[in-house]
Amino acid sequence: MSVLNSTVRILEIKGKLYCGNVTETQQQIEYALEIFNNVIINLNSISSMDMSGIFMLYLLIIKAKEKKKKIVFHGLDNQVVKTAMSVAGVRRIFVGVA
Repeated sequence: MSVLNSTVRILEIKGKLYCGNVTETQQQIEYALEIFNNVIINLNSISSMDMSGIFMLYLLIIKAKEKKKKIVFHGLDNQVVKTAMSVAGVRRIFVGVA
């Protein structure tokens, strides 16, 4: 993770995003949303993703809007992410956010 300036935080999710780690991952990202106005989530290093991972990302969009913060997803072209979102029928929700 790296910081561009005091208002932006870049977070990278690596490996699997699934029911076994989604709660911890969500807590870390929500903490970043408390501190920073803009959070960029890099999805390029995700190797597998289940529905709980997709739902967590969706919940983060809602949380960011409630807090009047901006969340941007980088790496939506990752084939694993693209396939999981397409199968779930939610890809268009995330494309509009970035």
